[in-house]
Parts: sequence; structure tokens; C-alpha cells
Amino acid sequence: MINKHANDRVDCGDDHWCDVLIVGSGAGGLATAITARMAGLDVLVVEKAPVFGGTTAVSGGYVWVPGNSLAAKAGVEDDIDNCRRYLQAELGNAYDEALIETYLARGPEMIDFFMNEVGIPFISTKMPDYHSNQPGALTYGRSLQVEPVNARILGAELRRLRPLPRELSLFGMGISSGSDLSHFYKVGRSVRSTIRVASLLLKYGYDTVRYGRGQTLVNGNALVARLASALFRLRTPLWTFAPATELILENGRVTGAIVNRNGRLVRVRTRRAVVLSSGGFAQNTERRSKIYSHPALEDEHISLTAPGNVGDGARMAESAGGYVTSDIPNAGAWMPISRVPHPDGTVGAIIHSVNQGKPGVIAVLRNGRRFADESMSYHDLVAHMIASPESGRPTGAFLICDHNAFSKYGLGYAKPFLSTKALIDAGYLYKAESIAAIASQIGVDPDELGKTVANYNQNAMSGKDPECGKGTTTYGYYLGDASNPYNPNVAPLTKAPFYAVWVYAGDIGNFAGLKADQYSRVLTPDGCVVSGLYAVGNDRASIFCGRYPGGGALIGPAMTFGFIAARHIADNAPNAH
Repeated sequence: MINKHANDRVDCGDDHWCDVLIVGSGAGGLATAITARMAGLDVLVVEKAPVFGGTTAVSGGYVWVPGNSLAAKAGVEDDIDNCRRYLQAELGNAYDEALIETYLARGPEMIDFFMNEVGIPFISTKMPDYHSNQPGALTYGRSLQVEPVNARILGAELRRLRPLPRELSLFGMGISSGSDLSHFYKVGRSVRSTIRVASLLLKYGYDTVRYGRGQTLVNGNALVARLASALFRLRTPLWTFAPATELILENGRVTGAIVNRNGRLVRVRTRRAVVLSSGGFAQNTERRSKIYSHPALEDEHISLTAPGNVGDGARMAESAGGYVTSDIPNAGAWMPISRVPHPDGTVGAIIHSVNQGKPGVIAVLRNGRRFADESMSYHDLVAHMIASPESGRPTGAFLICDHNAFSKYGLGYAKPFLSTKALIDAGYLYKAESIAAIASQIGVDPDELGKTVANYNQNAMSGKDPECGKGTTTYGYYLGDASNPYNPNVAPLTKAPFYAVWVYAGDIGNFAGLKADQYSRVLTPDGCVVSGLYAVGNDRASIFCGRYPGGGALIGPAMTFGFIAARHIADNAPNAH
């Protein structure tokens, strides 16, 4: 932190003045910037990476906003009382009335603003809430996405859009999780799906030859592209290679930050506020290890957040009096993730949220026993891993399937239409002709795993799973396979060979974060406001307190409270300084 007595000792270039400085360029930061700019404020966005978009750019791009107008247009009844019932049931004693009521009131307003005033084409999806047994849950309508978009929307700025890692694409091609993913699982089994996939691959091949990369942006890449395009249309500067390193504090108020722009220190002075949206701390091994409830050292935990998300916002806010609150049951937004070795010696990672609940797939701990309904949400499945005494170190589990399941869905990075030899040789994928043999390969007691599979198979033949309840929820059905003759989520493991992959207890963001109020103002431990400082996205503590109510429960609050913060900044000019 730089105070007024030390400012002249900082070797900076010329001062850069603006009304609002926004640190970070994910959905929360971009939403804040656009809203502030459209309110007439002079805005600067700084991003430490060479590319913009943060974790949002490589996410599914879902935005969970209850009571949105698109659901109403689709005939979904979702009034605020219904939304309130669901979140009260989800959060229990952690229900913060001021925060939740603000979200329920302003979330729909945010969506309408970005659709009608900014031109962001949100669409309603069929994704259900994650806990269909809770009062107020909906079978669809609360999780939104944006339509895929041609990369030309960014023009020359496309080079600065955070690209998809190869593990989250097919040959480099993004796949829409909303409209096209199901077609890829049906290739060869459905004429319509096979034609659709062939057309997508042909277009991708043509675009790659002509432009050097695919031109159809989907999911989080599409959301960031549309937001960034709007930002650039508003002539708002977005500096990349520009980490904010220290806050400037004058007379008890945050009045800017020191930014290292391409190796040159710039003193960015703000007339209104600094907004922290730097992505949280999930890549900071030391900080997360102290806050997460399971071992989370570098070789024990995987985070799929942007590599630079090491807690810059938390560190700077703490220097100004803010604090990170971690007294929540799940400090991270959990995700089962496998570590993918590549032939060139690099290591990537891939999520398992899509195939964890497919029929013919089960999850077992090192003792060879199942521990949860595999078709529950990814966050809940990892929470069960963490809570299981047998989860061991590193915390994780094995996903196991038979040939029937593998030939339809694959298993993580292993795809049924590609050779698996390299992945087997690298120790990523295990393959054996019997359950006993696969157990020996993965270091699990063959008798225990044999009993687990036999007990599961006995009931799976009739589409049942009385042990863990797999295949009994709306969300499970959504990510299952409706064409499966037993149950969308349940099928026996009977046909050799059998396959296994180890998945870690990983995350796609942190729920612990800076304590902030309903306007996103950073708070001190005694509840006072840190003047001139706001926090949104993963930099602020989740309003859901470690619960995950539906798809987009990270981006929805990030954009909503960014929108709220910008409006609050615009409506409340500070005293001249």
C-alpha cells in the first residue's frame, strides 16, 4: 500500500487519471466497466495477463440469475418469493438477507440492462437448479448463456482474448455446452448428431486454414468476447501486461493504485473508486492451503482458474483494512479434475462435471467403495470427497467405467474415437480386462472393489441405485443419457475392458473472499467501509456462502454486483480530493 507520505518515493511515470480503476478483466470486471462507462464515468481496466477474460473466458459461461425476464418469456413462473424460498432452503442460517435480497432484486435488472442497453444476447437454457428437492427449485430457466458469436466481433482485439486450453476443446475447437455437446456424445448413434458434428468440424477446419484459428466463439469465450466488444465500442482502455501492485491511500481513502504497465510503473489516480476483480486466490497455494478444508498444496489440488489468480485483490485490500472471510463450509467452488500429461512434457487439466454422472460410471475412494451419488453436482461430489474419512491425501477418487460407457462418453481426456495408448502409457488412464485387474492397477483392494461393483450392478440392471441414489434427480437426468434403457444415470458395469481415471478435489474459483456489503464496498473486520474500494467476482466472498445453487452461481453474482458497484459509484461522488 502506498500512503500519502510515500507517494513521492515511488518511481512512477506520469500519473494516469480516471474516475474508476478496475483490476481484472473477467465477467465481473467487464460488467463493472461497461456499467460505469455507460453512466458517464471515465474508466480504466487493467489486467496482469497478456490476454483478457480471466477464468470466465474458459468457463461454461453460465449466468445464474433467478427471476430473469427470459424465464418469464419462456413461460417459467419464478417470482421473487419462489427464488427466496429456494435460497433460504439452500443457505439455511447462512442466508444474509441484505445480500440475497439485493441479488434477487438487482440480478434481473442487470440482465435486462445488458440485453437491452448493451446488446448482449442472453438466452435461456434447459439447465435445472442443482438441488431439485429443495422448495422453490426450478427445472430450468435460471441459468443463462450468450449465443455463440463470430470471432470477427473483436476485430484486431481477438489476439488478446484468452484462448481455450486444448483440454477444454476438441482439436482446438470450442464446443457449445448448451447446444452442441450432446451431439458429440451421439456421433455414430444418431444421424442428426453425426451430421451436426461433421458440419462443425468442417467449418472449424475451413476457418483454421483461412484465418489460423476457429472463428466461432462459444460458452465463456463468447460471453467475454461480447462484453469486451461492448467495452471497446465505448472507447474504454483495457491495459494487458499491467498488474496492479499496490493501492494508494490518502486520508483514509483509496485513491488509486500503482500499476506496472509493461515494466513501467504508472500511478493511476482515481476520482471515484478502485474496483478489485482480479479473480480471487485459488492459484495461491499458501493462502488456499490455510483456508481450504482439505490438503491443497501444489501437487494435491488443481485449480482451473486463470494462472494469475494468486490473491492480488485480497493482498491489496488487506493492506487498506479489508479482510478475507473464510468461515464458510466450502471455501472453494469445487470441481473433480484430472491432471493430463502431454507428449511434449507439459501437463494440463480437464473437468469431469459432464461424465461423472453418466450411466455406467461410478466413483470410488481408495478403499474401493462408493461414497456419493455420482450424478449430483460437481461441487457436491467433491464436497463428499473432502468429507469422507477415506479420501486420503491427495484428496480425490477414481472414476471407473466399462467399455459400454467408455465407447459412448469417454472418460475425461480419453476419448473413444482416439487412441488411448499414450494416455495409458503416461499413467493417466487405466485399462484392464476385469474389475480385479483394474483394482490392482489403481492400488485398490480387488475384493472390496469387486463387492462394490457387484452390489451396484445388481440394482443397476433395473435402473436403481438404493445405495447412493444415483439417477433420482432432475439435474442428474439433465447430464445423463436419456437414451439409456436402464436410467439416464444408471447402467451396470459389465462389459470388458474396464477403465479408470484419478480425479482430484479441484476448484473453478474460491467462495471465500473479501467481505463486502450489498453495494460491493470492501468492509473492515469491525464492519466499516473501506472508502473508495469495491470488490466483485471471486475477489469478494460469495453471497452463497459455499453453497452452489445452480449453473452460473459464480458469474451471475460477479456480473450483478459489478453492475451494482458501478451504479453505486456513479450515484455517490466522493468529496473532492
